[in-house]
Amino acid sequence: MTLGISLYIFVFIAAVVALIVVKKVTSCLFKTAALLAIIAILAIIYFTYMH
Repeated sequence: MTLGISLYIFVFIAAVVALIVVKKVTSCLFKTAALLAIIAILAIIYFTYMH
């Protein structure tokens, strides 16, 4: 259970940092594509390690 919680916290922090970087660096179209890629990667991590 502790591994699940720590993994969830790590993924949340990684998502926040990734969103800040994407927001500051990229243009609008690339922001959307990068955000979709980040969401897909986080979903893959969630379903691979949490289930």
